[in-house]
Amino acid sequence: MNDIYSIIDEEDLTPDLKMLSETCGLEVVQNILRNFGGLNFYIPKISRLDTFIERYIRENNTKTLKQLAKELNLSERYLRLLKMKYRIY
Repeated sequence: MNDIYSIIDEEDLTPDLKMLSETCGLEVVQNILRNFGGLNFYIPKISRLDTFIERYIRENNTKTLKQLAKELNLSERYLRLLKMKYRIY
């Protein structure tokens, strides 16, 4: 028997899954349905990825806070707080 998920088409998807399919591809959506069907996911904004932001600041220590804020789409104040929290100087 064929994999039932492989015959799902774009028009079969809910609006949220269509948006995901347009961004990541139908095959990715089929894999998500196959492996995680029934689960709810929250996809955070980058501001919730503190360890990534900390690493990014450390790896780009020659850039100004303003440049980093623009690249990460975060406020300078928020980055300043993270720098204090993680003692990045």
